[in-house]
Amino acid sequence: MPDNYIMMRKAFLIILIFLSSFCLAQVKNIGSPNIRNYSKSEYNGSTQNWDIAQDQNGIMYFANNDGLLSFDGSQWNLTRVSFSSPLRSVLIDKNNNLFVGLINDFGIIIRENSKPPVFVSLKHLLPDEYQNFDDIWNIHEINDGMVFQCFKYLFIYKEGTIKVLEPQVDFHFSFQIKERLFIHEPESGIFELVDGKIVKLPFWDDYLEQDISAILETGNGQVLICTSANGIYKMEDEKMEPWDTPVNNFIKKNRLYSATSLPGNYFAFGTILNGLVIADGNGNIIQSINSRNGLQNNTILSLFVDRTQNLWLGLDNGIDYVEINSPLRFFNSENLGTGYCCTIFEGNLYLGTNQGLYVRPFDEFDNDHPFELVKNTAGQVWSLEVFDGELICGHNQGVFKVKGNTATKTRQTEGTWRFIQLNTKPEFLLGGCYNGLILFKEGDNGWNFYKKLEGFRESSRYIQQDKEGDIWIGHGGKGIFRVKLNDTNDSILQFIHYTKEYGLPSNTGNILLGYKKNMYASTDSGIFRFDKTTNRFVLSEEMNRIFNTSAKIKTLTEDEEGDIWYIADNESGIIRKNEDQTFTKITAPFKKLDNRYVNEFEFIYPYNTNNAFVGIDDGFAHYSAKVNKPYNETFSSIITKVEIQHMDSVVYLYEPETEEHFKFPFRKNSLRFHFAAPFFENEIPMQFSYFLEGFSEDWSPWSTHSYKDFTTLHEGNYQFKLKAKNSYGIESDISSFAFEILPPWHRSGIAYLVYILMFGLLVFLITKLILKRLERAKEQEKIRHQQEIRKQEEQHQREALVAEKEIIKLRNDKLRAEMIHRDKELANQTMGIVQKNKFMIKVNEDLNAIQDFVINETAKNRILSLKKRIKKEVDIKQQSQIFETYFDEVHEEFFKKLKERYPNLSPNDLRICAFIRMNLTTKEIATILNISYRGAEISRYRLRKKLELDRSANLSTFLSNI
Repeated sequence: MPDNYIMMRKAFLIILIFLSSFCLAQVKNIGSPNIRNYSKSEYNGSTQNWDIAQDQNGIMYFANNDGLLSFDGSQWNLTRVSFSSPLRSVLIDKNNNLFVGLINDFGIIIRENSKPPVFVSLKHLLPDEYQNFDDIWNIHEINDGMVFQCFKYLFIYKEGTIKVLEPQVDFHFSFQIKERLFIHEPESGIFELVDGKIVKLPFWDDYLEQDISAILETGNGQVLICTSANGIYKMEDEKMEPWDTPVNNFIKKNRLYSATSLPGNYFAFGTILNGLVIADGNGNIIQSINSRNGLQNNTILSLFVDRTQNLWLGLDNGIDYVEINSPLRFFNSENLGTGYCCTIFEGNLYLGTNQGLYVRPFDEFDNDHPFELVKNTAGQVWSLEVFDGELICGHNQGVFKVKGNTATKTRQTEGTWRFIQLNTKPEFLLGGCYNGLILFKEGDNGWNFYKKLEGFRESSRYIQQDKEGDIWIGHGGKGIFRVKLNDTNDSILQFIHYTKEYGLPSNTGNILLGYKKNMYASTDSGIFRFDKTTNRFVLSEEMNRIFNTSAKIKTLTEDEEGDIWYIADNESGIIRKNEDQTFTKITAPFKKLDNRYVNEFEFIYPYNTNNAFVGIDDGFAHYSAKVNKPYNETFSSIITKVEIQHMDSVVYLYEPETEEHFKFPFRKNSLRFHFAAPFFENEIPMQFSYFLEGFSEDWSPWSTHSYKDFTTLHEGNYQFKLKAKNSYGIESDISSFAFEILPPWHRSGIAYLVYILMFGLLVFLITKLILKRLERAKEQEKIRHQQEIRKQEEQHQREALVAEKEIIKLRNDKLRAEMIHRDKELANQTMGIVQKNKFMIKVNEDLNAIQDFVINETAKNRILSLKKRIKKEVDIKQQSQIFETYFDEVHEEFFKKLKERYPNLSPNDLRICAFIRMNLTTKEIATILNISYRGAEISRYRLRKKLELDRSANLSTFLSNI
């Protein structure tokens, strides 16, 4: 390959890299950058913040009057360095060491993993004569070491020793450009530290009385000397001359206090009276930011450019984060209201809001120029459109023609959404109103109201015209309509209401979209295209493939380059058409606008490639493609703190990964991990995902919680891994924390050793015992034999006893059987007596019945004789004696026990007790006793009282148990 080709290729690469760097470093001059305010109530410190630094993990540090503030993106922390002195300066060196300076002291902040940050003073290294000094205003890192500057001395710290340099009179401030360190002495001049000595520079002798606030270097190597009240001087060929630029005039007027260089040959100047101003390398003002458009305070004490090229401001009252490295700017600091529409017309930018129409010049844009309310337009503005050189405003109160900062209302007063110019009749404008359609016609004095079209009375906010000239109207609540006009386009012939019957997935919620004169419906089920041949909506594979999203498209606009700008439910962006007919979707720059669009009134206006405007809930956002911000840069996730729950024990971490292996006793097996990700561009809370190796099966779902608890972990080795995801969808590097949960004392190594020793001792004792038992066995064999013989004898005796008991049991069983038999026999006899008595009584009753009818005396005597014999047979006393005789034979002891326990029982009571024991009924007892049933009941009742039984006790059961 020829050498000249290689050289040309290298040159081309160098130019390409330069241009890329230039694009990355663009600072926009339209609108205000996104500004985040941190008040003292939020960071819990004092008002003034004198210096700013950032460590290798991305954590921000601020020298505050109350101490050292740190911010990791989630939490603010304050380290008290001194209770009597404010912190004046802070610096982090290339080794990530953190140095601080305060009044009459300076040193390093030690950040160990298991301890909170602590200040270690270096003052003790100074000789005694230098122990008293004033504020350490600046800290620098140079080849010679760390330089701490106060008004009286320069202290150069290196390898545990400090070298002291003294001024001719008094130092003021010091400034560093790369490795060069400049020191200003107000009465002597500007000095430079060279080889450990202070060397005077001759070019400042004519300006000794001026206070220097900053020394900067331009992109071409020129040095700028920035004074507090007299502006900026440029040093060229060791000569000083005023830097005659717009920014210089601004600084003279507002007094400079701080300044810093920005990437791409830009400068940021912090003033005392009017906030921040950003200028390019030629001194042209690019951006002016103050309390009117976003800052908390107009006095800027310190400036710092972080790793993402955004700007931190330490204010006289608070801390501000200014996102200058972003293609987005905002118009929301003048209380303009909610953004609905905008346009650029005749060099002016017009913004339509819910409060009215605002205007200010767009060409040679001046951020200090306020917006002005266009006369007569107070109220809700819906649309702004230019037709044939005239600006038409759709308004809640009707239609306005806008010229400059004045609007003229037309004769029509009905609320109007927007207009389109008819394809076939360009002299007509068709307007969609709150309740139908209107026509405007172009005349000698511009566009004027012509007529209202009858026959269609629906609200017509979405209005489009297709290739055939038909009018399409979208109504959010009712659906999509197709309106056909007559040949002259001044009246409505018919309209069709498109619903589910025409292929749409629903009747409502469909948004009408026009793209390349084709009609589309954006629905919850995707994008549908109108097919004229079938008069139906069909799913558009092409459009769904282009947008590649499940979200409903709310609005889309095609710019002059053919790119599609769109806003959907959960995303927004640009779809660029490539030369190979493929499409590239760009969404990252617009992530910050998620949840800020005006729902159902989304608006995007791409004026050109570098100027696109978006309506948001508190104004407007401006997008410029020339700010080519990289969105895929990695960032760190940090495990900031590990707490031992329920105990006063904390482990602090400051590195994404630490080689230290932490060990926790088992009683400290419940841990809380705190984490953060120092990525400050997020508008929404950072999302985190974690994985505890040794416990979890997979990474956790993304969550905005900045801590995680793990309780009652088992003993073992663990590694907690963390990653974060920012609002652009980029994941951070994975940070980790390795630790071990030691086993409890009863499962520790020493415990297991004790267990082994105890087991060995137990085995020894058991063996000893077994051997002893074996020895005893022989001695006890004879005794066992004798015992066996005795056992056999005892067994024979037991068996004899068992046999004897069995015989007794059989005898008793026999007796019980006989008793049962006799019971049955007695019962049968008793029932026989009962039946016989019943029969005799019946016969006696019959004899009594026929006695009076017998005349023959012999017969009468015979009947009397029979009645006497019957009476004798039913003799209760005789039967009772017989019954008692038999009953005593069966139940020998019953009457005896009954009389012993209840001596007051009468013979009749005893008989009744016997009958009841035999389970005779009351009726049967009455028959045997030859008494009435009622008499038998009364006898039972009296018997219960003599036996002292309560009503719940069963008399039969009671007598059976005696």
